[in-house]
Amino acid sequence: MEEKKAIKEFVQKTLGCGCPEEVFKIIDYKENVPCGNLIIRRKINIGNRLLVYIFDLTENMIIKEIIPLLLKSGKEERDKYGFNRFRLVLAVSNAGSIEKTIFDLFNKINTDDKIHLHIIEKVYMKQFKV
Repeated sequence: MEEKKAIKEFVQKTLGCGCPEEVFKIIDYKENVPCGNLIIRRKINIGNRLLVYIFDLTENMIIKEIIPLLLKSGKEERDKYGFNRFRLVLAVSNAGSIEKTIFDLFNKINTDDKIHLHIIEKVYMKQFKV
């Protein structure tokens, strides 16, 4: 139960989800979910309306390959299961150095206003235990 409370707080406060309170009655999550040759650290379902992928991005990863793969997978899953929105959260160690590059790529390839990207420092993520 404590885990779900932390997820709810993270989704509301950090990601800015304005979902109604009743949506948070269902919080389901899976850890270390395969996505192609990648592993999504945590996949979260909020009320069967919001799908969240949390992915640990390291400096040696090739962003131009990873971001499109994660976005495609999230969009397909969102559409297949009837979620309203998909949020991709990239947990990084030094957001300042790669944030612009990631958002530029995201803005080039994403045309769906129901897909959102968040770049969050790993240190901050630990506060929410997600």
